[in-house]
Amino acid sequence: MQNTKYWRNEGTQKKFTHEIKMEWVNNVDKASQLLDIGCGYGRITFDLYKEGFKNIIGFDTSKPLIERAVYENPGPLYTTDKQTFENIHFGLVICFALFTSCPTEEGQSELKKLINKHTMTGAYLYISDCITTDNPHYNERYEQRKLNIYGCFSSSELSIFRHHEPTHFDDLFLNWTKIKERKVDGKTLNGNNIRISQYLYKKS
Repeated sequence: MQNTKYWRNEGTQKKFTHEIKMEWVNNVDKASQLLDIGCGYGRITFDLYKEGFKNIIGFDTSKPLIERAVYENPGPLYTTDKQTFENIHFGLVICFALFTSCPTEEGQSELKKLINKHTMTGAYLYISDCITTDNPHYNERYEQRKLNIYGCFSSSELSIFRHHEPTHFDDLFLNWTKIKERKVDGKTLNGNNIRISQYLYKKS
């Protein structure tokens, strides 16, 4: 994953705002293994834990954020080590504001491989991220074209974030079936208004 320095420095104290719609995961067995990739300080991980999902792993590459998760949202297993779940297949994978912080094609391809490796047919994938066409007030930033990608921009010296084209996630997860989609208003890490898109996929 990218933005490593950001998530070990200024990003460690940011407030995350993407909200989970619990009705979307009602069909997931409470005994299933769950994985929250890019869990940050465990906000969504802990919400799922409170809903009765006990076999939950929160994974993040930022040690300071994982330490914060253990302190602020105890209960789930938090780790920075992918070997922790090397032999586990998950019934639900959560990716909230993950791909926006992993902007490169190579990085997103690795995430896709990780998700496909650790899920079986019938598993669910819940993505919450930002789409370019829903946030026209970002157009000037999108034209920065960091990494030669429209929608990629710098918000600080330590970070590059990415908002995606409307069909990006459908194209990325072609072997998954999209079963739900919604748009919600939210806030950025800096407290600005933003439009968020959420998708629920099922592995075919």
